[in-house]
Amino acid sequence: MDKVSRKLDNARQALARFQEVLARPVDDVVRDSAILRFTLASETAWKAARSVIDDQMGAEHLTSASPKAMVRESQIAGFLTEEQAEAAMRMMNDRNLTIHTYDEEKANELFSRLPAHAALIESWISAMQSAITRP
Repeated sequence: MDKVSRKLDNARQALARFQEVLARPVDDVVRDSAILRFTLASETAWKAARSVIDDQMGAEHLTSASPKAMVRESQIAGFLTEEQAEAAMRMMNDRNLTIHTYDEEKANELFSRLPAHAALIESWISAMQSAITRP
């Protein structure tokens, strides 16, 4: 398996685990687990984007390897629409908030946004997968 496929596979696996916990009845343990799995799913998604962009468009598009830079480059590459890219920026902001989940109110607010984030990550991964399988 090549590097790009491996990164996408890691992202798909992290997303599946994230979606799995979101399907469970909610309690504090499920909420906290979902937040952790969200962090892993968002990390693997933007790192997969970096790998796909490097492979498909070249390293010159990797002027910065930050998550938000990969969201912008993913929009340019057509992996995300403008609306999805805006949502992905908000998602990356939420990713940065995960260190504050000891605050019950913030944890609950973040948890309420996780289903939309999971759907966005799924769409992003699918678009990247389509890009690498085009003839």
